[in-house]
Amino acid sequence: MGEQIIILKFDDVLSIELNQKIQRYAQAIKEKKIKGIKNLITAMNTLSIVYDPRCICEQRLKELLLKISIKSHERNESGYPVIHIPITFDEKYAPDLLYISEQTGLSKEAIIKVIISKTYYVYMIGFIAGIPYMGNLDRRLIVPRRSSPRVRVPKGSLAIANQMINIYTIESPGGWHLIGWTPMNVFNAKRDPPCLISAGTYVKYEPISVQEAETWNETRQREWDAEWPL
Repeated sequence: MGEQIIILKFDDVLSIELNQKIQRYAQAIKEKKIKGIKNLITAMNTLSIVYDPRCICEQRLKELLLKISIKSHERNESGYPVIHIPITFDEKYAPDLLYISEQTGLSKEAIIKVIISKTYYVYMIGFIAGIPYMGNLDRRLIVPRRSSPRVRVPKGSLAIANQMINIYTIESPGGWHLIGWTPMNVFNAKRDPPCLISAGTYVKYEPISVQEAETWNETRQREWDAEWPL
């Protein structure tokens, strides 16, 4: 990765507890305000620290990192924000619900009920335009990626693959199974920060009708924000 980055590798597992530890460590580093650190990038089980070698050398940075404790940043699940996202599961926006039903033996109604019954932890923001990688999906819904990816997946599509669930924040190619759609603008490059959802938070999907989804506007968004404040 070059001479301007240190990558800390943690256990090679998909674990909320481990990822939360990474998030806490990143926050503790931010609070130290170490001169020369330019960016912190958290992922599933790594933390990448981008730094300016003109301001701090690698050895000195490692020494400072080893002294950082995360004990004061520990908190339970209830201490993490929950972002409520409106989703329509109308077949117009969920072309793969039937396939998932055939693969799992669950009805489409049962699949939707399972999806909205829990919150999903955001492990990382990645790929393109702030796509949130969330898990852990109910084991009954675990299916592999599509054998043939779509050339175009609409912006706002809710999709699943393996243990994960995500939202396509812009139109792009994609190989995940589409099960719904949100009219909420999850990513806006002109907004600061551009990503509505961030790593280390939780997401809860709230079902809405297709009519409400297709008539969503700024007024309805303000009402939603007031109903589900962070």
